Amino acid sequence: MKTLTRILWKIRLGLQRVQQRQIRPINQFDPKMAKQVLVVSCTAIGDTLLSTPALRATRRLFPQARIGWLVKSRYAELFTSNPDADDIILYKGAYRGIFNLANRLKKRSYDLCLVFHDSDPCPIQAAVLAKVPFIMRSGLKDITVAEYLSARVPYRDDAHSIEQRLDVLRYLTKIPFSDPQDTQIVLPVNQESVTEYWDKLGQQYDLNSQNGLLIGFQVSASRVYRAWPKDHFIALGKKILENFSESRILIFGGPADAKLGKDIKEKIERKERVLNLAGKLKITELPLALKRLRLLVTNDTGPFHVAVAVRTPTISLFVPSTARHTGPYQDMERHIVIQKPRPCSPCLQKYCKKPHCMSIISVEEVYQAAKTSLSQRVLLEG
Repeated sequence: MKTLTRILWKIRLGLQRVQQRQIRPINQFDPKMAKQVLVVSCTAIGDTLLSTPALRATRRLFPQARIGWLVKSRYAELFTSNPDADDIILYKGAYRGIFNLANRLKKRSYDLCLVFHDSDPCPIQAAVLAKVPFIMRSGLKDITVAEYLSARVPYRDDAHSIEQRLDVLRYLTKIPFSDPQDTQIVLPVNQESVTEYWDKLGQQYDLNSQNGLLIGFQVSASRVYRAWPKDHFIALGKKILENFSESRILIFGGPADAKLGKDIKEKIERKERVLNLAGKLKITELPLALKRLRLLVTNDTGPFHVAVAVRTPTISLFVPSTARHTGPYQDMERHIVIQKPRPCSPCLQKYCKKPHCMSIISVEEVYQAAKTSLSQRVLLEG
């Protein structure tokens, strides 16, 4: 704690030293003069993917500029193939390495910094220390750096998170970005890599992705309160395997979910038709694995957005989070959303000590949605 306090004081003193610089309002910004543009989207996988339409719009606005994309180090490999970023800038998170980050940004002499979230002030503090002249941010929540911003663009509660990020560029340029292509998530996937991955997976687990129904369960979420109960996944798995003779179930989750995945597999019982991949995938393998699924049943979490990006049909489950903000926003014919109203008011979300609301979504409801989705699969292939 003492170390953190010292770091915070150092940052505060550093900010005080640069505070005397004139904060340049965004109406003084000349797009033609932008040679280096920094885009910041350094939260989780899903939020970063939801920022890719805004990143693509940034490339469209500044075709002559070199664009740097600041992302979390632990997720960076997933985004290196994005065609709209010239440089991937690694960020550890919070105050770890912030002065090193500020020095790296300063060497690149950025003309503009666009921040597509308001949940972490540290990248903005680094941009201020790097003397970036114009800094814009989405959202009004975090006021600790408000005085250093050229503009703050408020969230629209009725708008999807993709639209909220595009609002930053609409504010900057007055371009509407109203074409459906403007809101498409970008996550390039090489088909040869998909084939190679599944050939390897098939040999390892005696799995043929070309035959049968491969159905994925994303059994965890970044927050416990967003996760459908384990027993519900078990019951759904039993029902699917009983009624779809060619079906195989693949369980997805992070390293911390290996035991959860194992428990679900064992209790579904038909072990030869259930593959537990929880904790076994590299982050770069996730889109390759999801690409061949006929369906993913998923909580509101990062792999859900990866599935949407690679055009895998999904059934997504929402209670405390809101589908209108983070649900699927493209290829809507491929996706089924089950949204239930929050049973508690106010909803404590991450502060809830006994989250139970996801259990409101019944196994039968999800099973019927799965039947509907699987009956449409022939029309959706390709």
